[in-house]
Amino acid sequence: MSGGDPGSPFVVPLFEGAGAWRADPRRVASAGNGSGEGVRAATAAILERVRREGDAALVDLARRFDAPDFDPSRLRVSREELEERASGAGQEEQALLRRTRSRIAAYHERQRETSFRMDIGNGSRLEWRSLPIAAAGVYVPGGAAVYPSTVLMNTVPAAVAGVPRIALATPPGALERSPVLAAAVLAAGVHEVYRIGGAQAIAAFAFGTASVRRVNKVVGPGNAYVAEAKRQLGQLIGTDAFAGPSEVVVLADETARADWVAADLLAQAEHGSGDERAILVTTSSELAQAVVAELVRQAEGQPNAETIARALARHGAVVVVGDLEEAVEVAEEIAPEHLEVMTRDPEALADRFPSAGAVLLGDHSPVAAGDYGAGPNHVLPTGGAARFASPLSVGDFLKRQSVLRYGERTLASLREDFERFARVEGFEAHARSVAIRFEAQDSRGPAAGGAPELSTEER
Repeated sequence: MSGGDPGSPFVVPLFEGAGAWRADPRRVASAGNGSGEGVRAATAAILERVRREGDAALVDLARRFDAPDFDPSRLRVSREELEERASGAGQEEQALLRRTRSRIAAYHERQRETSFRMDIGNGSRLEWRSLPIAAAGVYVPGGAAVYPSTVLMNTVPAAVAGVPRIALATPPGALERSPVLAAAVLAAGVHEVYRIGGAQAIAAFAFGTASVRRVNKVVGPGNAYVAEAKRQLGQLIGTDAFAGPSEVVVLADETARADWVAADLLAQAEHGSGDERAILVTTSSELAQAVVAELVRQAEGQPNAETIARALARHGAVVVVGDLEEAVEVAEEIAPEHLEVMTRDPEALADRFPSAGAVLLGDHSPVAAGDYGAGPNHVLPTGGAARFASPLSVGDFLKRQSVLRYGERTLASLREDFERFARVEGFEAHARSVAIRFEAQDSRGPAAGGAPELSTEER
């Protein structure tokens, strides 16, 4: 079954039945997040240069990729310059940034984690501490387009977590081209700002240079080289998930409006890589046909029409299923970054999608609302990673720490278990490290020594 004008570049595969969709080799398989050998080798060379040469490498790479006349003194952006750049943003845009940050912060405040302490008697205790990492780095792309929303989504969770030092890197020229980007950085409360682009920014955050202080974790989107740098440095520095092309699945029944569904699919397809996934899963053949027609009608004349056409042709699909149960199965199989549920009773399905990154319920919850500051984070797992990964959150900027404080009596009461377990696993030195603390008592025996003497905190 096919839909739309066959000559139109916006036609997507239309499948009658999930079985046909699953069998089709063009079914919307993940584009994958892997890097080719060329990207891996080039990234490795950049990382090694930054490790060995520090600032000199950053300046040379900036001149090579971003600004031929890059001035080394401009590597770090001063507060005064940032404020000057931000002043070029209009009052309405600055107010918009403040309102958006406030909504994002209010949502993320609820994600705070509590520590706990277990007092187990005799002056002994166990603890679980939730602590902010010491420093976080945020990378913000700055090529043909700039993304103030990326600044807010990646910095607000770190700020709510209590990270005392948040650093941000963006390519040379980005702040100059976009006063709104500069205003977003200012509104975010970032502590350090650097003009560094690409893989070299990740390397600078990981290794540190004379001008760039190391951080404990780096987050933020980027091109294939940025993603590959995170992979290669993953043993040295914490990173976020390796985000791939954006994805949306719209799960709809006959009550959904075709023009709204099509608009949401087109919105996802315009991101730019051509590998975005935009899929409709519906119980209605009539809606399926109407959506395909709307895709053709709405896409033509769009500013990003070429990008949209490429994405829909490669990774777009309309899948007609027998009922909502089958629709849920298909959505769970895809495990999309975004899942919109546009059905008669979306709340009835709200808890059926553990494998989606973000679930948007009802006709008035488009992905764009989540992207631009409803509150939840728009940094989401892609490429099927939503099966096991989560949105960026306050927890990504916390480390957890366990604390054990035993007194003599507590250790004495459990020493037999500990020593026995150590010997079960063949570690006599482990058993010995417990037993040695009681050698004097053991040699005296119960008659000679009586009950063990209590340490100060146990009395």
